[in-house]
Amino acid sequence: MKNRYIMMFAFLLLAYGLSAQTFTPVDIWSGASSGYPYGLTSCNNKAYFEARSDTSVGYELWVSDGTPAGTMLVKDIWPGPGNSYPSGFTAVGSKVFFTAADSLHGRELWVTDGTTAGTSMVLDIWPGSTGSTPVSLTAYNGKLYFNANDSVHGAELWVSDGTAGGTSLVKDISPGTASSSPLGYVPLLGSYGYTFNIVNGKMYFGANDGTHGTELWVSDGTTVGTSMVADIWSGPGSSTPYFITPFNGSMIFSANDSVHGVETWISDGTTAGTSLLKDINPGISGSSPANNTAYIPYNGKLYFGATQAATGYELWSTDGTTAGTGLVKDIWSGPGSGYPGYLYSIFVFNNKLFFAATADSVNGLQLWTSDGTTAGTSLFKILSSYSPYNSFPTDMIIYNNQMIFTASLDTINQFELWTSDGTAAGTHVISPAVAPNPDPLILGGGNGIPYCVANGKLIMNAGFTAIGNELWIYATPTSITETSGDHSIRAYPNPFGSALSLSGLLSSETYTVQVYDMSGREFFSTEIEHPSDNVSLTMPDLSTGVYLMRVSGQSSTETFRLVKN
Repeated sequence: MKNRYIMMFAFLLLAYGLSAQTFTPVDIWSGASSGYPYGLTSCNNKAYFEARSDTSVGYELWVSDGTPAGTMLVKDIWPGPGNSYPSGFTAVGSKVFFTAADSLHGRELWVTDGTTAGTSMVLDIWPGSTGSTPVSLTAYNGKLYFNANDSVHGAELWVSDGTAGGTSLVKDISPGTASSSPLGYVPLLGSYGYTFNIVNGKMYFGANDGTHGTELWVSDGTTVGTSMVADIWSGPGSSTPYFITPFNGSMIFSANDSVHGVETWISDGTTAGTSLLKDINPGISGSSPANNTAYIPYNGKLYFGATQAATGYELWSTDGTTAGTGLVKDIWSGPGSGYPGYLYSIFVFNNKLFFAATADSVNGLQLWTSDGTTAGTSLFKILSSYSPYNSFPTDMIIYNNQMIFTASLDTINQFELWTSDGTAAGTHVISPAVAPNPDPLILGGGNGIPYCVANGKLIMNAGFTAIGNELWIYATPTSITETSGDHSIRAYPNPFGSALSLSGLLSSETYTVQVYDMSGREFFSTEIEHPSDNVSLTMPDLSTGVYLMRVSGQSSTETFRLVKN
């Protein structure tokens, strides 16, 4: 059955023309099962990820150049049906570091150049089958820094250049077998990770030396250059600094000093220069700043979510001063929370902030925008077509000068892939015309990342069709050309307002209708099965301008110019 869908999809590609069909599936696990590609990470125009192709091979290391032919298993690290579960993919130069387990060494540090011969374990840091379990893999000064346990020093700070001889302990922060567990916090798509934070050419992270609790530490990659910055929660208590963000030569982060709760702090990297920036929510409860947003730089300030008793969890900003740290807007008026940037869904695009937020109990979490002012913060577009449910817009990235994100559409088609040019009219769902499945986009793969951009293409894990959850490749067409000569299919009226009609369609065929702007960006797509002679289409969200409509059937494809009033 699965092969029938692949053959049908290939036929559609030929019938519609390659430039019109922007989605291509890669059937990693042939048959009814799913390959489940996770952890998509780009390096040197290729995407690295974990996947499984059949029962004879477990979840192993795969690579793709954005084509079906260029998608392949790199190495069966745990030979046979065992799973090495590669994860933590981190690009350093032309190589990718990751962690994986084989049948002999447990989970250790590995490196790959994308070839079988160039994929190997770097070092058996914890000798034997236990594994050192490396985490917080961070690219810094051309090397990889990470947290690992060698059974002698506990979980501590390590460094590697990709060779066994160049892999060593940087510093035993908590002497002996106790672990300092150095960890950073960085925002990911829809989640967060534990990568160390790079500020002013140094690494910052939280670590516990066994005396002061988990506090703010700094390292330049050397033993002598690794030290505690400040004991924010004095004594053995932990301030647990997180989301350490560079700003105007200093760093801003969240921490708990035991008196003010979790609040926003600032540091220049010295003990004397580390202090509470603002007690947003006075008392030991704290405001929990950046908990769901991180700190996002935009127009000379950092933007984040924070809680006050009077306003709930809302959008705040800071210019690095106490006086310049304030509420941007109480989106859900009163003590209710607007939850701006929920699930780290806050992003800068077209010189504006875009984020998820809710202003009431009717529409739920929808897409909002802000220019940093109260008046300039407003609902951008209601994405979901049903109430009172949330659309949960998240996972924002830029691809081909468009903002790509995921959001729920309705009770049938849940998390879909969306695109936006920064206007409400230019914000819409994109998906292949043969995608019938509800909730087709598989979110939060390994590393919390559902897709990546490699070789000019958007590569994702999705379940768009009945072929299962597989690797899909999306590429926008570079150009769309109007068909010359007479047209058997006609669109009228032209110019049109919010609706137009198509005539000349054959009732025996199925048509795909796509509308592009003159640069080839898709703004509308639908499928018409066995139409009557006249079919009405409604496109109220299109902005005024000139567009090209492509109507593709089994026997013909026509493209013609439209003018939207």
